[in-house]
Amino acid sequence: MRPLWAAAVIAALLAETLPASAAIRITASRYENGQLIIEGQTSPNAKVTLDGKYHTTADGGGRFKFRESYKPVTCMSDITAGQDAYSTIVTNCLLDDAAAALSPAAKSPPTSPSKATR
Repeated sequence: MRPLWAAAVIAALLAETLPASAAIRITASRYENGQLIIEGQTSPNAKVTLDGKYHTTADGGGRFKFRESYKPVTCMSDITAGQDAYSTIVTNCLLDDAAAALSPAAKSPPTSPSKATR
């Protein structure tokens, strides 16, 4: 009987150390045309928060969507719903900056050489 009891205790301890499954699933996370777009799923009708400042409520199927004129400095965002939290990488976030740096409009026009006096 003792080995069975010990196995039950070990199983209970292992169950305590396993990570809990996140109740937030992200299906889209991107930055395009000056908009941060994050879509996902969580518990039905849950209140969902993006980076602690934008709020929405999931629909009856648990789906939610953020479309904000906001660019996270780190190109990562934190989404919370109740006690659950999830961090996501925002795709195209860095590419947008790189594209702007390479754009001809972003470069200043060449300066003309000064005329030498004789």
